[in-house]
Amino acid sequence: MRSLNAALAAVPGLQVIGRHTVGSESLDEAAFLEADALLINGEGTLHHSTARAMLLLAMLDEAKRMGKRVLLVNALFQQYEGPEDILANLALLTVREPRSAAFARRFGGRPLVLLDSAADPAFLGLGTPRPLRHGTVIGGAHANGLLKSPFAGIAGDTLAMTDARFEDIVATLRQAELYLTAQHHGVYAAALAGCPFIATPSNSHKIESFINWTGLPIPICLRQDEIESAMAFARRNPSIYVELQDFLRSQSVLTAAMIAEALR
Repeated sequence: MRSLNAALAAVPGLQVIGRHTVGSESLDEAAFLEADALLINGEGTLHHSTARAMLLLAMLDEAKRMGKRVLLVNALFQQYEGPEDILANLALLTVREPRSAAFARRFGGRPLVLLDSAADPAFLGLGTPRPLRHGTVIGGAHANGLLKSPFAGIAGDTLAMTDARFEDIVATLRQAELYLTAQHHGVYAAALAGCPFIATPSNSHKIESFINWTGLPIPICLRQDEIESAMAFARRNPSIYVELQDFLRSQSVLTAAMIAEALR
């Protein structure tokens, strides 16, 4: 959101008149009716027809029906059950990896694949590293991820996405030898830091699809007994993660110019 807010603030003449918080069932109806456009941050939300996904897509559909411009950005899109044209005629649709793009096209979307907005370079030099006692750093896991407590018993410092600002985590991982994570933004933090990492799947296809997009042989562990050998592989092959940094530098995040063009 820090990147999206900055992008919105940089669009000439744009005024945000209302906000809807993820997880809330209430809506500022007056702001919704008055607005010329609706922007939805689809980060991690639009999958498996959950209540949150269906609420946001209902807002999207209603805004389209009312003739408003609709921008769905930074999105994950997976396993939706609903109208086949739900994503048609959007002013802007950006997704974070190719599987979401393919699924969006099935529902009328014309997606642009961009990096997660967490990778916005405008913020990444602002981090303050935490001191580390170990070369190995243990990240967090989603409660509904594939493996429960995947890194239990492995020695190392702990650093999950809720422990610090994202840019501080990136700065900290620049000092680390290896990061273990089952969080999508943990993968991004390590990738941006050039830190070797291994991952296990979260609650959607976001981690696997991002890594597949890069074309690099980065280990994704589907079973507990794969973790030790994956750690050894990552330590032996740091150059892969340098290539990953290069891949990230070659891609774009959502910009103010993209939003401004969509609103013209």
